Amino acid sequence: MTANHGDGPAARTSDSPFEPWPGTDARADHSAPPVADATPSLASRIVTAVLGLVVGVVYGAVGTVAHPLAVSIGSLSIPYGLVIALVGVLALFVGFRLVVGGRLAAVGAAIGVVGIVSLFSLESVGGSILIREGLAGSVWLVGPALLGALVIAWPSLPTRAHRLEAPDVKEPHTP
Repeated sequence: MTANHGDGPAARTSDSPFEPWPGTDARADHSAPPVADATPSLASRIVTAVLGLVVGVVYGAVGTVAHPLAVSIGSLSIPYGLVIALVGVLALFVGFRLVVGGRLAAVGAAIGVVGIVSLFSLESVGGSILIREGLAGSVWLVGPALLGALVIAWPSLPTRAHRLEAPDVKEPHTP
């Protein structure tokens, strides 16, 4: 390692083993700029809600088509389509809550899923019905609404940064 003992920009100001990049000031402050307010704008919130609604409609439509799928083992019928559809809807709601960080996208997704499932439960002009009477149809009609209400109502957990900033609570000293 070479020592720089000049007054130029490459002069060493500490005992650091790293030398500055040629042509840069070793004394420059390289800290990150202050973070602006993390509150999303109204336009960003609207776009997020609409995106949640569209993705919810897609999930609801695919789940409606898939929910009657079942495999029969002897006299036992396992509705794997219903299970996969409900797990997918739950993952959608939880994913929006975790990734976006608020309830608005999950509310949009829940409205999309419940709305399209309700629409598909009606008889079409041609007389076909996508959600038939029975246990699987009833669970598919009610399940996404209950899952949406559960995920949306679930309390928000504190963020990692918030937990690190919070002071430690010490137990009171008892003599």
